Amino acid sequence: MAKSDGIDFDFSGVNALVATLGAVPAHVIPRARQAVEITARNIKTDWRDEAQQANAGGHARRYPSSVDYDMELDKDGSIGAEIGPNLAKSQGQLGFLEESPGDVASAPQGNARKALRKNLADFEAGALKATEGML
Repeated sequence: MAKSDGIDFDFSGVNALVATLGAVPAHVIPRARQAVEITARNIKTDWRDEAQQANAGGHARRYPSSVDYDMELDKDGSIGAEIGPNLAKSQGQLGFLEESPGDVASAPQGNARKALRKNLADFEAGALKATEGML
């Protein structure tokens, strides 16, 4: 189980599938990359929209436009995406405050969690479609 910013991800089923499949057919890689990138783009957009609603005109009004994503394609064939505030962009550093657990004086925004939950089912469908016909 992996943990990121207070969100738990259980990849045991995915890891078991990867171990079972062994070598991945060449046609699956571009389709899997597409599923990851589409989901990353949708999460980025939803995260921005959620943050925009929460911060409209407030102290972090430029924070939503700092949310970005980068694709991660390793030489070993693994595909992933990093989604979140780009620290090089205006108010990107506020992501640590906006998405933190919060305290008595400041409630957590939870924009990342909302965006992730909204897109999880679509990602699962895309991953299944990418591996269609492998077995």
